[in-house]
Amino acid sequence: MNVKKYLTYIKVVETGSLTKAAEMLNYTQPSISQMISSLEEEYGFSLLLRQKNGVKPTENGMKVLKAMKEIEKGYEKLSQTVHEINGLETGKIRIGAYISIATSWMPKILSEFKRLYPFIEIQLYEGNASELEHWLEEDQIDFAIGSLHNNKWNFHFLMDDPIVAVMSSQHEFAQLDVVNLKAIESVDCILPYSDSLFEIHNLIKKEGIKPRIAYQIRGDETIIAMVRNNLGISLLPQFLLSNSILDNLTIRPLSSPVARKVGILTNTAKHTQTPSINKMIQFINEWVEKHGDIEKFR
Repeated sequence: MNVKKYLTYIKVVETGSLTKAAEMLNYTQPSISQMISSLEEEYGFSLLLRQKNGVKPTENGMKVLKAMKEIEKGYEKLSQTVHEINGLETGKIRIGAYISIATSWMPKILSEFKRLYPFIEIQLYEGNASELEHWLEEDQIDFAIGSLHNNKWNFHFLMDDPIVAVMSSQHEFAQLDVVNLKAIESVDCILPYSDSLFEIHNLIKKEGIKPRIAYQIRGDETIIAMVRNNLGISLLPQFLLSNSILDNLTIRPLSSPVARKVGILTNTAKHTQTPSINKMIQFINEWVEKHGDIEKFR
């Protein structure tokens, strides 16, 4: 088994280019082509389709790619374990997170983690619920920090994030202590698309209400800006507002409290993760227990 060839093929598929893969792996393009050809000869079928704008895996190439990625994970885990035994903390961690979490939590978490483990490389990807789902499915990230909405992934709970009503301080509802969901049928609403904040749409569907949607926006900051200008009321997770300037904004709880569950989502069980990934997950859990109160970010 030649792990180097597997890692090379994975990088070629990820970049879609023999040239880019060669640059990233510090090989020549002919040596990359030779390794791929060697694999194809060994397997007895083509792995890549050559196109004008690059390469992509064949149907059979996609089938073996998943198994190669498992070998890559195993090889990385073995290497990290050996380094750990020798007193070296190394590895690479790819984390996906909601933008609100990436901006509020991650700078502090990564700063403290890097002081403890300076040789562990970390890549951070910001995305919405659909993007995190896609990255987990395609194995582009090792774990995600997001909310639970299906039983597809291993989930480690971190915190409850209440859904709240947010409005301009000039809005008529700003005088209320709590907002009844049924009442939002009578005012203009600014709602996110379901692929970015599906919890909001699930809540609306569950309660059987029909909001008067004036605007539907994908960007969180755009929703907040439009609410601030009194263009409508919105329903948002409270944590999303934790990094926002609250001038001319009023936040009110809902009469029937509801929260989304935020946690760590992985596509593999804990025992299959590399030592560096397990260290990061444990560090995040301990950090959130100590610092993760939403009110501390207000």
